[in-house]
Amino acid sequence: MDWTSHHMEVIPVSGTLKMHEIAMKMEREDKKVYHFEVGQPDFSTPQNIIDAAIKAMNEGKTRYVSSRGVPELLDAIQYMYEKRNIEVNGKTNVIVTPGAKMSLFGGILSTIDSGDDVLLLSPAWPTYKTMIRMAGGKPVDVPTSPGYVLDEEDLKDKVGREVSAIVINSPNNPTGGVLTKDHLKLIYDLAIDHKFMVFSDEIYESLVYDGFTQNSMLEVDPEMEVTLCISGFSKNYAMTGWRIGYAVGSPSVINNLVRVQQNTTSCAASFVQYAGVEAIMGDQSSIDMMRNAYQERRDMTQSLFSEIADIECLNPMGAFYVFPDFSNYGLSSSTLAELLLKKTGVSTVPGIEFGHHYDDHLRFSYAASPNDIEEGIPAMGKFLETLR
Repeated sequence: MDWTSHHMEVIPVSGTLKMHEIAMKMEREDKKVYHFEVGQPDFSTPQNIIDAAIKAMNEGKTRYVSSRGVPELLDAIQYMYEKRNIEVNGKTNVIVTPGAKMSLFGGILSTIDSGDDVLLLSPAWPTYKTMIRMAGGKPVDVPTSPGYVLDEEDLKDKVGREVSAIVINSPNNPTGGVLTKDHLKLIYDLAIDHKFMVFSDEIYESLVYDGFTQNSMLEVDPEMEVTLCISGFSKNYAMTGWRIGYAVGSPSVINNLVRVQQNTTSCAASFVQYAGVEAIMGDQSSIDMMRNAYQERRDMTQSLFSEIADIECLNPMGAFYVFPDFSNYGLSSSTLAELLLKKTGVSTVPGIEFGHHYDDHLRFSYAASPNDIEEGIPAMGKFLETLR
């Protein structure tokens, strides 16, 4: 018998992981693959963080802890925001979760009612839509101009009675674009006037370039009237596999997330939370090192794309992605992505995964190794010449 529930109708296969699995199959067949598909730092977690986790385990910190988070990490997150002149009470405004995904899902599940519209500034990470649909909501794309530039009039037009939330992500996955403080203020004003929540995914906030400083929604909504800020350790500290994230919001919203966590994952792993304390309170030089390395890879990526005719690739201000436009080749993004992988070994993510307006784009992660960038993009360019 098929025991599949109707809930699975709204849970698709991850487009990113689908391409990654095809790429891994090719590698098992001894074929060369250039990995641009997965947004994962290729750096190792800093040793001081690893040492802190080992120390915690040796001290017996391997048991259940509060669903809200261990006090030391809640205090460290409070300290981290205070350094940015953002007032946060770690005991009431913060929850630690197994990855930032769980923070966002808990927020959506505890806020969205069945049938509610949830706006998505797009292109948008595909998991947002899946989470919204799992909660019974209806995702509504609000397309941005190239580079994740907010279209103010389009956003205002889509705000209506049934809108209960908006999801924003700056720096943005997949474009690397950023929202200005003025646009964050506009979103806040609309949320106050029309009474909807703002889920602000700030997971890439430290990975910004050319002297840009990313503002947090908490700077324009210091009372956390409408904002739930989501972030974590995966990108800033190369801790993707550690699964540790957090959310910052009003006590009532955070209390709801605590209830969700109590009845699902119970808590984030205890010893991982102590590693998180060290990440925040310890040596921060790894962030600058990785940011500088990513900026060099971004510049290399942009330079190599500029040598390929008929592709428009905007320069990203943050994260570690580019989202070039391949519309001149007349192929759907899924067809082109599979063709490039099979013919050149270049593994990317189809743009359609990030919204139906983006079927002529592909996402490339320049968290890839410099060798993959130097070899893979020119190899792709040579193949594309045969398609013109």
